[in-house]
Amino acid sequence: MRSTNFHEKPFDEGTLTKLQIFELYTREWLPVFLSPEKPFRSGIHLFDFFAGPGTDSNGELGSPLRILKQLNECSSLAGWSKVKISVHFFDKSPTKIKQLEANIEKFGFRLSGVTFDIRQLKFEDAFAECKSALGNSHSSKLVFIDQCGVDHVTHDVFRQLVNFPTCDFLFFISSSTLHRFRDHPAIKQKITRPDDSFHVHRKVLDYYRGFLPKDSGYYLAPFSIKKSSNIYGLIFGSGHPLGIDKFLQVAWSQDELNGEADFDINREDITPGQTFLPIDDFRPSKVSAFERELEHLLRAGNLQNEVDVMRVCFEHGVKRQHAEPVLSKLKREKIIDADFRVPDVRRLKSPRPIQLIG
Repeated sequence: MRSTNFHEKPFDEGTLTKLQIFELYTREWLPVFLSPEKPFRSGIHLFDFFAGPGTDSNGELGSPLRILKQLNECSSLAGWSKVKISVHFFDKSPTKIKQLEANIEKFGFRLSGVTFDIRQLKFEDAFAECKSALGNSHSSKLVFIDQCGVDHVTHDVFRQLVNFPTCDFLFFISSSTLHRFRDHPAIKQKITRPDDSFHVHRKVLDYYRGFLPKDSGYYLAPFSIKKSSNIYGLIFGSGHPLGIDKFLQVAWSQDELNGEADFDINREDITPGQTFLPIDDFRPSKVSAFERELEHLLRAGNLQNEVDVMRVCFEHGVKRQHAEPVLSKLKREKIIDADFRVPDVRRLKSPRPIQLIG
């Protein structure tokens, strides 16, 4: 069932692309639902609303074939035959859809046990037709919207995406769209340097966060990729701690300084090896800010268990593992008592407590 007849680059810093970030997350996402003997959900739906022809001009895999490649890798998992798997690939171009069908056959990705929904549809029509599947509480969904479709992620579409149950999504924002965001009234007033794409990256995330209901418990995270003078932004969304945890693990594997770009987005001029030195001056500002906030909340007794600690981690865009130095320090100083140093995302229903001593 496995196919190796394709041109693909390895996942490394020198060749990182937006599609590789998407594929890395898909690789982490699928086993969550396909590994268990008794799967959590009866169905999986994967959506690519701007699928394209399946490969680029150099023969490298596009997003739909990357989805199928990762599904192929999961075909031996225990839950494969117990979950109804559906892929939904759409594009407004009939030529691209025809080529996509041909490439699926060419690369041997017409997988058994997978239902294929491949059609020529504009985003608006495809999104409307898929609302039933997206809203199905018995299925898990992963939605991918490439940069050419970001103009379609309106306030209403975004609101629907975050309200669909068990639905993670990734959409990309092109450099030109980021440029247009600089002039948006809701963003322009918050940017210190209007000509700075790095600042826009964070403010665009804040812009979308502004669409979330208060105390929604929904998680958003960014990632940016720099190609020459252009910067492309990714926005990831998940309503579940496990989803944001998986994404942050992927993001920090690509950027051990800030977990949100393949370049020095904070311009701190820190080399990756320096982050392991026990000198405060070498610690990235993002990590230092998180540690200060976490320590303050723990000393004040505002965090009751490891789920509370994870929430702080995810709000700051850092991994659960970043909590270990602070937890270890406060345990050593006998400020708190806890049976863990790194919060465990598998213990959401039975989190270990934190007790403030004295």
